[in-house]
Amino acid sequence: MSVSAPERRPGVLTGVLVVAMMLVAVWAAWPIYRDSSYLLMSAGALGAAVLIAAFGAARSWSWFTVLLVTLGAYLVLGVPLAVPSALASVPAALAGLLDLVTASVFGWKELVTIQLPVGSFQALLVPAFSLFLFGTTAALSLAWRSPRWHGLAVPLVCGIQLFGLVFGSSAVSAPTTIVGLTVPAPRESAIGVAALLLAFGYLAWRTHLARSRALDLATRSSGVQRTPGGLGGRVRRLGFALGVLALAVGVTLAGVSAVPGTPQRDVLRSGIDPVVDLRDYVSPLSQYRSYFSTDTYDTELFRVVPAADTAVPRVRLAVLSHYDGEVFRMIDHRTGDSDQTTAFARVPHTLGSTDGTLSTGFEILGYRGVWMPGAGPLASIRFAGAHAAALGDGFFYNAGTAAGIQLNPLAEGDRYTMVSERQADAAGLADLARPAAGPTAAEEALLPASLGDWVTAQQVGNDGAALAELVNRLRERGYLSHALSVPPAESWTADLGDYTFSPSLSGHSLARIDDLFTSLLEKQNSTDSTENSQLVAAVGDDEQFAVATALLARYLGFDSRVVVGFNLAAPVASEVNLTAPACPGEVCSGGNLSAWVEVAGSEGGWVTVDATPQHENSLSPIDDATRDPQYSTEVLPEGATEQRAPDANPTSGEDQQEEDPVSGPDLAWLFAALKIAGISLLAVLVVCTPLLVILGAKLKRRLDRARAENVSARFAGGWDEYVDTAVDLGFADQGSMTRVEIATRYESAGGRVLAALADQAVFGPEPPQASDSEAFWTLVAAERARFAANATRRERLRAALSLRSFSRLADTRRFFGARSRAREDGRYQRDDSGWNHDG
Repeated sequence: MSVSAPERRPGVLTGVLVVAMMLVAVWAAWPIYRDSSYLLMSAGALGAAVLIAAFGAARSWSWFTVLLVTLGAYLVLGVPLAVPSALASVPAALAGLLDLVTASVFGWKELVTIQLPVGSFQALLVPAFSLFLFGTTAALSLAWRSPRWHGLAVPLVCGIQLFGLVFGSSAVSAPTTIVGLTVPAPRESAIGVAALLLAFGYLAWRTHLARSRALDLATRSSGVQRTPGGLGGRVRRLGFALGVLALAVGVTLAGVSAVPGTPQRDVLRSGIDPVVDLRDYVSPLSQYRSYFSTDTYDTELFRVVPAADTAVPRVRLAVLSHYDGEVFRMIDHRTGDSDQTTAFARVPHTLGSTDGTLSTGFEILGYRGVWMPGAGPLASIRFAGAHAAALGDGFFYNAGTAAGIQLNPLAEGDRYTMVSERQADAAGLADLARPAAGPTAAEEALLPASLGDWVTAQQVGNDGAALAELVNRLRERGYLSHALSVPPAESWTADLGDYTFSPSLSGHSLARIDDLFTSLLEKQNSTDSTENSQLVAAVGDDEQFAVATALLARYLGFDSRVVVGFNLAAPVASEVNLTAPACPGEVCSGGNLSAWVEVAGSEGGWVTVDATPQHENSLSPIDDATRDPQYSTEVLPEGATEQRAPDANPTSGEDQQEEDPVSGPDLAWLFAALKIAGISLLAVLVVCTPLLVILGAKLKRRLDRARAENVSARFAGGWDEYVDTAVDLGFADQGSMTRVEIATRYESAGGRVLAALADQAVFGPEPPQASDSEAFWTLVAAERARFAANATRRERLRAALSLRSFSRLADTRRFFGARSRAREDGRYQRDDSGWNHDG
């Protein structure tokens, strides 16, 4: 029976309200993706859901048919909409289908462990796609096909709207003022208000629709015509409803504005522990001296290919912000690895807008470290080469320090292009304002006493200009040395020209830095000269002098951190930049490694400060004689193995022990095959689990009926099993008819016998025997087999998986639809509620 235009209009408005609520969910999840592919995916998912729900309602599809069609649409549309990167080729599309199934299970966790926004990175659109497709289909089906349960569409859609808030960022939008009220999180508040208004509108519309239909039914039944209300009454009701709604919204906004706003909120990603345990990796500053060894000094590590019109001045390997008295490290020793600000997380290819950026290409040569060469705050990154996919999976990034690590080993020939944000020219170190407060108690505990004595002896003050002068004196009174013993002639000493070697200890512990400042202070106190060239007393390299510079800044109250990397710019002679090593051309070798300091002022931003000591003015003979190491160092014999202390931390600078590789058969192909087989099996289980649950529920129901303690209940259960079989095969549920009438409607001779026996067992004067129930169930099995024999294979399969027999007891036939296979004898008519008996 076709649906007339007056009957179609309420359904259209109902669908519009449901889709509008889903659009609020799309809006709420926008910060997670922030990409045009997300909008395209959302439009496709909502459009497909509307079509499926509309066809299901028009053709009275069962719930199982709607589910199968939705699953088919999910598999067909999932790759082009949710995995767009797989459309490059046919093999990529097949791999994308596997990614679609895998992401349906694991994509939720990956979404909370990757930095936002994710765009169309890998298959992270799949969680949103599945919610929008299945959620919209279910909500529209409830709204269009279930007069009793249509209200469930509201909590269903509200749950989907929470996806963007729960899986999104912990940061909230900046406060704003609305009609004199300060709203702490205007965007989040607007989403809540929109969701509230649309939910209220949907429920009000459905209530009005139900009331109108009830009045129409009463009019048709009684013949009494109702007089429509006047326009004034409708306006008053509408005004009253809008007033109540406006009052609720106003009270909500006032309550929100009264609560103190916080820039952060608790979301799922807030409770996820960092994926990368940084304790497994040695601090690169502790490995600084190894790059100046004979084997590594001239080794070409990587090639830098800047854009034609731009060039980055430095390449960063690691940024070390926390000092514990032994080493500068990435993580705070007081908070541990759980600190999200120091965590390295996976990032998508693009983090945001690439406007105002500069592009830098990197080609790996001999470099094999985990600390990945980078060019500043990341805007986007693209990997190339044979291992591009593996490198993309192994790249982790920390936005706070603009540094990245690569968990999959880098190999020669690996390439990637990094687009970094163009940094504004920071103020000079001398221009930094004096900090409002000095060092904290925790920082003072990690400052050597000799540092404070040396600063006091300089009498320069405590502002940015004073810090610049202190750094200048520190570098000019220091002397460059990368080794404890005399290196070979062909080494780093050859590149320093007329250089006189002086030994120096490695490490940058508190004792080592205290020794450095003690030497400077003793030299200054032993002479009346104020010339820096006459006060050279401290020996070391960037490892010690970068740490000393960072601690100087902290002593004056400035925030500071140490950066390990490579300088690409030509050396610049200035008050804070002397003999800074630079990579020749585009290739960086081991000898070009450097360490510098970044100092933050009260206005924000980081100022780069080079810390390399000079090497033109050597130590005086008397000083050279007294500059032997003050701490005895045990020289390990060749072949000895260094033992790590029980409480040693890998980030403390101790070299990790290298174990001899164990040779064995290459089982990589077996592991790959097992992984593919496991994922495929998981996908099959995910699809088949609902079907197995249905079959198991029906089997348990049949066994419970046949084994009931009361024998009469076994007869009643056998009759229910007979009716359930007929209903699942498409016969109409006859409702409250007697058993004999139902068997007659089904035109089943055996059914009439079952009806008589069941009535006799339930209503007869004598209780039946257990042996009689077994014979009765044998007849039930025969009738079920007869029903199945008259059906096609497809109908038998659908009957086995149908839930109509469950729904008939809950009187939900109107939601799932009904398709009668009974003959139309003039007493049956079909309308929107199914087959109805009129006589």
